[in-house]
Amino acid sequence: MKLNLSGIRDTAGGISEFDFEERTVDFDFDREDIKNLGPVRVKGQIENLGGGLFQVTGQIEATADTLCSRCLTATQISLKIDFLSKFKDMVSESKEDEEDEEDEDILELHGDDVDLYPLILEEIILNWPSQIFCKDDCKGLCPNCGVNLNTTTCKCETNNIDPRLAVLKQLLKSD
Repeated sequence: MKLNLSGIRDTAGGISEFDFEERTVDFDFDREDIKNLGPVRVKGQIENLGGGLFQVTGQIEATADTLCSRCLTATQISLKIDFLSKFKDMVSESKEDEEDEEDEDILELHGDDVDLYPLILEEIILNWPSQIFCKDDCKGLCPNCGVNLNTTTCKCETNNIDPRLAVLKQLLKSD
């Protein structure tokens, strides 16, 4: 997942488009719920902004095999993530430029190649959904016996009352 800048390096305003796909991605993030990540398609463009500054914009489309957050059933999700990142050519940078752009989040660039792989993994991790459901109305697992409530009904008692609130139940009985 590398981009070569040799065609636009010397042309301020030069744009190069890219579109590539990886069948499987080595997801270096230690999570038990992610079984497989891929294919991952990345498309977008890189633009020479001048002064050794390059901007990459694009979209990441990925599918992942994971587990439902409620019932732990195997589920496949699709992600679409827009991204924007800037790279600074460290060979052409002067001391003045370094002080001016100290506040911006700009990645360092050495040579003619931009490796997007770490950026893509970071964007996927940052945009990973906090909860994934196999279906919108997933019932989850029974908290007592652990059976999947989407496929089976259990015989567990469902009117468990918090002992701190049991006094309120007495108010309902007095009516």
